Amino acid sequence: MVLATILIVELCMLARMILQFFVEDENALMTFCIAVTEPVILPFRLLFSRFESLDRIPFDIPFIVAYFSLAILGRVLPVVS
Repeated sequence: MVLATILIVELCMLARMILQFFVEDENALMTFCIAVTEPVILPFRLLFSRFESLDRIPFDIPFIVAYFSLAILGRVLPVVS
């Protein structure tokens, strides 16, 4: 169940990333993806907001770190249990 949830959040993060390039306005799918993924990304945003030097980077570093953290967690959990 936990692995399925991690997979769903990962897929929503990928969809959100792709939709940001192609959708000007927020549609229903984008709103859903934001609602699913933002609770996962928010702690990383709060953590990285302390580093002013990251404000100049054109990439969403908290998003990237959250995605890779979920990916690693999803690969480590089956090995641990």
